[in-house]
Amino acid sequence: MSWQASNFGHFFLVATIISIIVAYRASRRTFPGNRYLVFFILSSMIWTLTSALEWYSVLPEDKAFWSQLSYFGIVNVSPAWLCYSIAYCGLSHLLTKRNIVILWTIPAVTLILALTNTYHGWNWPSYHMVDDPLGNYMFYNHGPSFWVLTAYCYVVNIAYSMLMVRQSSRMYPSFKMQAVILFISVSLPWIGNILYNTRIVTIIDLTPAAFTLTGALLLWNMKQFRLFDLTPIARDTLFTQFRQIAIVLDSRNRIVDVNPFALNHFNFPRSPVGKQVSEVFTYWPELLSFLRADNIAELELKLVQNETTGWFLVSRTPLVSADATQTGSLLICRDITLQKNAELEREMLITELQEALANVKTLGGLLPICASCKKIRDDEGYWNQVENYIVKHTDVKFTHGICPDCGKKALDDYYRTKQRKVLQ
Repeated sequence: MSWQASNFGHFFLVATIISIIVAYRASRRTFPGNRYLVFFILSSMIWTLTSALEWYSVLPEDKAFWSQLSYFGIVNVSPAWLCYSIAYCGLSHLLTKRNIVILWTIPAVTLILALTNTYHGWNWPSYHMVDDPLGNYMFYNHGPSFWVLTAYCYVVNIAYSMLMVRQSSRMYPSFKMQAVILFISVSLPWIGNILYNTRIVTIIDLTPAAFTLTGALLLWNMKQFRLFDLTPIARDTLFTQFRQIAIVLDSRNRIVDVNPFALNHFNFPRSPVGKQVSEVFTYWPELLSFLRADNIAELELKLVQNETTGWFLVSRTPLVSADATQTGSLLICRDITLQKNAELEREMLITELQEALANVKTLGGLLPICASCKKIRDDEGYWNQVENYIVKHTDVKFTHGICPDCGKKALDDYYRTKQRKVLQ
């Protein structure tokens, strides 16, 4: 192979070095879609390296050879970036083996056709060298496999662009700079590829350069804003995994959204989204009264459904737009049935104890008692036996027996009486 100096070759070589640095830095971090981003950057590196070698080459067949090898990077850039976008947006469950195989089917076929173009010409029916003051370059007439890959990449690019723009719009204010950089990163490859495919720019394909700049922006974003260390939580993940009842209402009390936990708890036969809350919760008048009371933000509400009583702590949070206009409200209903039942049982127990204490009869103060017969005088002046008085004024009940001393005395009296009768 013959070589020549080329400024464009130098440019792509610098881009290759930048891609290597970005790939190394990305591989040293842990974040959603790590391996897909590294694969994307390495694919971009192959593209820029082969582009540099094509510019350094002199002979047309050498340039065509490096252009063929560039497809090892070209066919992988878009699907790898889409996989990274899916993982970054919290949708990793979509990256199944089956979906990945489907995603790479067209790129794999295109790569084979590009490497075997000499035999069929489906990728480049023809190409020729063009002399230019900036450097000699190859002009390729594109065949059907090229346009199929181009259409496929545009579909993929639309998909990942929508994902990233959607993710950027849902970032918290502290992530707005990340959102801007992500948006620019998504836009650059589009601009470069459209300029080349529409023949606005023919001397150089700016697409690998755009991907290189995208990688450089990601590297700068990683360093300055910790792009991958502070991945924002998507609203979908937060709302769907929330383990309490969450209902979003608009300003007219129509249900805008309901999280899965609420759907399962209330067993809605169909989605209540779009309906008035009064139509959906007709069996819960306490909730409707709560919504009409604008001055109450939190309240314990009772729900009687299917002969079962439940208790909920319902809180209402206003949803305010950027211009300070209330656009709706968020209802959070926490099931406190167990706590409420325990509280009611405790109150019932306390009431029973208080009633029992109120019914207890006690004796106190001075009791007038006879020093001889031990009778007690009551408040009415009558003398009562001790046991009668105690039974009357307390809940005590007596059982009668005889103590040893009294038993001994009774026996002695019995024997003395019997002995007298004998002597008589």
